[in-house]
Amino acid sequence: MADDLLIKTLIVILASVCAISLVARLRFAAAGGYLLAGLVIGPHGLQLITASDEARFLAELGIIFLMFMVGLEFSLSAMIAARRDVFGAGSLQVGFTVFIVTGIATLSGVSLSGAVLLGGAVAMSSTAITLKQLVDQGEVSSQQGRLVLGILLFQDLAVLPFLVVLGGWQPGGGPEPLGALRQLATATIALGAAAFVCKPVFRTWLTWVARTSSADLFLLTVLLLALGTAFVGHVAGLSGPIGAFLAGMVVSESDFRHQVEDDIRPFRDILLGLFFVTVGMEVDPSTVAVAPMTVLAWIAVCLPGKAIVVILVGAIMRWPAPVAVRVALILAHGGEAGLLLLTQAVRVNALEAGVGQPALLALAVTMALGPMLIQASYRFAELVRGASHRLKAHAEEAAIRQESRDLSDHVILCGCGRVGRPVALVLEAAKAPYIAIESDLMRFRRAKQSGHKVVFGDAGRKRVMEAAGVARARLVVVTFDRRHLIERILHYVRQQNPAASSVVSAADDEGISSLALAGASTVFPENIAAGLALADQVLLVCGFSQDDAARIITAVRAELHPELRGHVGR
Repeated sequence: MADDLLIKTLIVILASVCAISLVARLRFAAAGGYLLAGLVIGPHGLQLITASDEARFLAELGIIFLMFMVGLEFSLSAMIAARRDVFGAGSLQVGFTVFIVTGIATLSGVSLSGAVLLGGAVAMSSTAITLKQLVDQGEVSSQQGRLVLGILLFQDLAVLPFLVVLGGWQPGGGPEPLGALRQLATATIALGAAAFVCKPVFRTWLTWVARTSSADLFLLTVLLLALGTAFVGHVAGLSGPIGAFLAGMVVSESDFRHQVEDDIRPFRDILLGLFFVTVGMEVDPSTVAVAPMTVLAWIAVCLPGKAIVVILVGAIMRWPAPVAVRVALILAHGGEAGLLLLTQAVRVNALEAGVGQPALLALAVTMALGPMLIQASYRFAELVRGASHRLKAHAEEAAIRQESRDLSDHVILCGCGRVGRPVALVLEAAKAPYIAIESDLMRFRRAKQSGHKVVFGDAGRKRVMEAAGVARARLVVVTFDRRHLIERILHYVRQQNPAASSVVSAADDEGISSLALAGASTVFPENIAAGLALADQVLLVCGFSQDDAARIITAVRAELHPELRGHVGR
């Protein structure tokens, strides 16, 4: 038996390595690789491994750690701060999706309870895939990033009632109203106990463990918390993942949240991968041959259907059209919570295999496509932005011309955000004439409220720069780090006012030569600026005079990029 278990383990690992190597080259999500591995080696593929109780047990551990991590992200203070996005947009997105999918499934002959479960599964998106891709693209703190995080947070909360109901489902019998109410009541009591009773106990325990300075003891304590609360939840009549979620929620309010996240993440990633493998084993690819139109219909419901729902939510919440399109495409794919609901529903006969299999396959396909959709969301948003801008362009340009009509020999500040606002403050203190152009609505409003002379518009558009008086300007300052847009602006400045200087703020010192060739008078790499400013203070503290420190810093700055001397700012 030991040899048999070792062989099975090696097969799973080898299949996962091969599948993830393939999907990584195709730039699909790792979850798609695990699903593909399970499909190939499972009973519907090469039949190398069956979905045994041992594999399901390890997969259940993966779900427990996943829900524990979800609980860590479930901060009550964060939810209150973003209540409009979480409870407003999130409830509308989940509610509309569940309602529409329930109606479609009911008309197709699915029972009402099964249809509601299908709606809940379709409504969920992958937090792991979305967050990873947004982090890679540097968009977590953007407007669409904040909206997406709020909706994902509500989705994580909304999956709990579905799991509670499935936990009390009678196989072959269906949901019992009294049993479901008992489950929900138990979950509510457990939530209250976690918030008011377990919170101080867990904090005290973790504080004591942290004082021992033993990394091994801290890790074992975290594992005991996750698995122990899952067991207590199971004894109390709840599913194990819900108990783990409650524990994560309690720990999220402590000072140890980030340490716990780092310690538990490797276990979660490995075991969650095994969960995806077991899901892949349960996917029957013959469904495509038997009911291809059904699979395509579910893919249509999951991708364009969910996207349309989110666009509708954006219209209700009055989001800008480009932002609504981006959020819609980012959330259009399926998620691990949806796979969990479908596999559990099929396992307890809440859904027939003929209904659950096509939906399961469709969700798996959309998860594989998720990263590409998130990447492509910017292009689609630009198309929408272009259409909406054409409608608003004349009004915006007229407003900008009105604002800049009395300006000459002034500064045009492209971007009034993290870097642009301090520049605006200095220009105001120096009483230097300027006009700032900002295309992000939230940053525009914040700058406007701060009293800066800012107009809403896209500095990458030639007519906007003309309206801002680039032909009369002394200097153009670019404070964001989007190379193609910066080069376009520099091209406009050289074309319309060759005498004007231009200063560009770059995130790092890569590509400085291309910006200089594009026409930048001075490039200001933020990493070099911060490092040299810190070094300047170090020299002063070490006893050097201001003049000596300035001379040394100037010499070092010239040595960093000797070929661009005169172009690189301090």
